[in-house]
Amino acid sequence: MQNKFMTWLGLSLRLFRREFGRGELTVIALSIVLAVSSVMALSSLTDRVQQSILAKSAEFLAADKDLISPIEINQEYFDKAESLGLNIDKHIYFSSMAFAGEKMNLAVVKAVTQNYPLRGELTVQSTQDSTDTFVTKGPKPGVVWISKRLYYALDKPEEIDVGEASFKVGGIIDAEPDAPFQVFNSGTRVIMNVADMPKTEVIQPGSRVTYAGLFAGSEQQLQSYEGWITPQLSESQKFRGVKEGASGITSSLERAESFLMLAGVLGVLLAAIAISVSARLYSQRHLDSIAIMKTLGASVRQVQVIYLFQLCLIAIVSIAVGLVIGAGMQSLALYSLADYLPKTLPPLGLKPFFVATITGFVCALMFSVPALLKLFNVPPLRVLRRNLGDGVTSSLSSQIIMVVTTIALVWFYSQDLRLTAIVLGAGAVLSVVIIIVSRVLLSACRVLSTKTSNSALKLALASLQRRSKENVSQVIGFTLAIMLVLILYSLKNSIIQEWQEQMPQGAPNHFIINIAQYELPAIEARFEEQGIKPEQFYPIVRGRLTQINDEILKQRRDNEQEDGAKFKGKKELHEKSESNENNEEAKEEARTGFGRELNLTFTQKFPDNNEIIEGEWMPANVEKQVSVEAKVAERLELKLGDQLSFLIGSQTVSAKITSIRTVDWNSLQPNFYMIFSDDVIGDFPATYITSFYLPKEEKLWLNELVADYPTLSIIDVAAMLEQIQSVIAQVSVAIQFVLLIVVIAATLVLLAQVQSSLDERKKETVIFRTIGAKGSIIRNAITYEFISLGGIAGFIAALVAEFSLYLLQTYSFKMDWVWHWELWLIGPLVGAAFVAIIGSLSTRSLLKITPSELIRQLA
Repeated sequence: MQNKFMTWLGLSLRLFRREFGRGELTVIALSIVLAVSSVMALSSLTDRVQQSILAKSAEFLAADKDLISPIEINQEYFDKAESLGLNIDKHIYFSSMAFAGEKMNLAVVKAVTQNYPLRGELTVQSTQDSTDTFVTKGPKPGVVWISKRLYYALDKPEEIDVGEASFKVGGIIDAEPDAPFQVFNSGTRVIMNVADMPKTEVIQPGSRVTYAGLFAGSEQQLQSYEGWITPQLSESQKFRGVKEGASGITSSLERAESFLMLAGVLGVLLAAIAISVSARLYSQRHLDSIAIMKTLGASVRQVQVIYLFQLCLIAIVSIAVGLVIGAGMQSLALYSLADYLPKTLPPLGLKPFFVATITGFVCALMFSVPALLKLFNVPPLRVLRRNLGDGVTSSLSSQIIMVVTTIALVWFYSQDLRLTAIVLGAGAVLSVVIIIVSRVLLSACRVLSTKTSNSALKLALASLQRRSKENVSQVIGFTLAIMLVLILYSLKNSIIQEWQEQMPQGAPNHFIINIAQYELPAIEARFEEQGIKPEQFYPIVRGRLTQINDEILKQRRDNEQEDGAKFKGKKELHEKSESNENNEEAKEEARTGFGRELNLTFTQKFPDNNEIIEGEWMPANVEKQVSVEAKVAERLELKLGDQLSFLIGSQTVSAKITSIRTVDWNSLQPNFYMIFSDDVIGDFPATYITSFYLPKEEKLWLNELVADYPTLSIIDVAAMLEQIQSVIAQVSVAIQFVLLIVVIAATLVLLAQVQSSLDERKKETVIFRTIGAKGSIIRNAITYEFISLGGIAGFIAALVAEFSLYLLQTYSFKMDWVWHWELWLIGPLVGAAFVAIIGSLSTRSLLKITPSELIRQLA
């Protein structure tokens, strides 16, 4: 038995050496190499870039992970973290009055250890009226650092009192890595040493205090710690990283992950398609060989061993080559893109090698075996009846295997059911559209062929009609390749650009709040003198929604941030707040209000980055009206004409809903849930808010402004914007690299599809050459035929790519859909040119062979 097995393997090796030069195995091998090398390069590059982005973004937590708790954190949690080798820091947040002589002001106090921050840099400015700053750790006992607004509000104190303790003011906070980005929760801040907490005697039973533990270390250490601590936490405690935190970059990180995951999936799918097409062609060409082997006495098991061994051999060799090429591509990409990527990247681990190897075997087996399984069932009688066993790809089981494998691959790489559903949905639409459109267009070729006098074109159109069934199959392959390239092209040149434009150069990077009404003219004049053009100044009046029509709302209190006014970069907090509120509302029979006061505004000017979806903006013939944000209207089941009542101080005001609008929560400007007409809340006392852009070199002007107006609060979000821009730039660079790989994969798919029609074209060429057709006519006919196929495929690809991009932008990337008109131009033109070039180059050898040689080859 062993001798027989070795004999079969020897025969398999001889067949492998002979068949490798014929083309089918070459394309299969190249496809596996491409799948493995692209996965190896992409997974290693994107994984390292993504880890670098997360590491950099961790600075916005001042740690890799933090634990937030309304009660004091068990010391055991910190002891366990230290035993695992993690660096730790303890924080306590509370509000208290800060005193300096006769001056006093409410301040948000953060007590830290001298390990703070674990990630990022804390910079402090000298109190000696200079711009000199220094990077430091947490303050020593007896010393505090305070914010600019508090410094000027307390008239430049050298010492301040917090509770029963006095502290030396050691500096002014310039940059705080984990500074809050909430507009109404910033401004008056104090950082002290946690060891000074007891002597302040501020924290008493019933005090509102937030405790935090900060942790930093390796990914393995953090995972071990998270696995240990998560089951022990109460519902009110949250262990989170930068992606789960309240940082303004959370949505950018999620979107970056989606881009990188999708890009990797496209390259693998194209390589898998090339393998499938090549395996089908390989099987078709070996129907006669297997029929002869069975006639000579070979069993099905022998045939299976011979051909499956060939497949395993080519898979092993191709995977090894792919791993080497992938590692080289990754190194070359890092070297070429060094100026755009972080200076320090995490080391290359074993994960990319493992993932690439698994991908190679899955693609080789699952996309090749279905065709081979059908091949093994070829009857010996095919030796006499050559049409027996045709239709290798008609097996339903093989189609199910490839569909399931495709679903598994997409889910494996994306780890996202929504993205998987989008890719599969687009694939289903693609299949239907291709079959319908291609049949209609190919049928039209018969009519066109009768109206043209060009012999080559007439020949090409007739060929398209004659091989309509085979051409539909080719169009499917061409369309898939072109569509995936178009999607990735749009990711790079359109969607990434749209994302970038959401954070454009010169976008506001500062907010200024608490502008008193009597100070507004002077503040506006100061801006004008400095040459700074701020956004609109919005008045702020605090009020509570109490009634909708005749229905009195249930009120509740919670710990959510007061987010009646928001700015771009805070969308995730808004959505988080809505989610929490929706969960509680589900428990109530009646509608529940916000449970807190909102920041309300009034203006006749329609805000930028808002869009009316129902009603009309502040119609002149209506008194006492309000415009409501769309998600709030949906959550509270509001509609046009509803009467809303608000409690402002001790007074109740009412307004009629005349419009519902969407708000771009990513815009760096104040945004509001409720905007009133002037006649509703215009007589109430108000403070004002605005945002503006200030270059780094002009930041000294802020000190002068706050010194003259110490009640102002200025919030600097420049650091958040720089981080988001950095994330966008790195994702853009990575996708350029992916696009190159996908173009190569698309070329392989086209080569595989063209090769599948070579035998049929050889027969046609023999007939045309035998009856005296010129080589130029045959060459032009082939070129016209491929141009037509490419143009049809490009048109369908543009259609389905637009549909796919709509789904991706709307449901996966959380962006507004924009029509990509360039796809409808690029798709047909590039498709026609690309397919024509590949097809002409692949078939030019046919015209160099004499008819007698072609006949011998076909025989």
